[in-house]
Amino acid sequence: MVVVHWLMAVGILTAFGVGLYMVDIPGITPFKLKLFNWHKWLGVTLFALVLLRMVVRMLSKTPKYPAHWGHNTVLLAKLGHLALYLFMLGVPVFGYLYSLASGYPVVWFGVIELPVLIEKNAELKELFKTLHELSGKGLVLLVVGHVLMALKHHVLDRDGILGRMIPGMRAD
Repeated sequence: MVVVHWLMAVGILTAFGVGLYMVDIPGITPFKLKLFNWHKWLGVTLFALVLLRMVVRMLSKTPKYPAHWGHNTVLLAKLGHLALYLFMLGVPVFGYLYSLASGYPVVWFGVIELPVLIEKNAELKELFKTLHELSGKGLVLLVVGHVLMALKHHVLDRDGILGRMIPGMRAD
């Protein structure tokens, strides 16, 4: 799960960066189309990884929170993780629906065509575009908050939480 965590972190930041870059390229060029495909492939891959994370999390025992954490700290941690999962699911779903409403099917790595759930639709295109962009920005903000809280626990609280996700740092 540690490897999946870091793959997703790199993937989310990469997808966000590529997304910001590609939309600023004027016109329709082969390079821009290639970036759009890579962005979609990365989104589908991240969606599959988050589903894998959810299945593994449901089937395995999660580590307990530190005993010194109060009820509010545990509640905030749980809500933060829930928000991360909702956005990690929502961003690729909205992107997928945006692509379909734009009239472009998603073909994962140019090999596996995902089902066409909706037909081309200008109104839905704008809705899903907005939802995809806003949820993408929200996800990045949640990731930044997640990183800041991990650093806070490491530097200020010194409670070993960060060591759970960084190989070689675990304090057993």
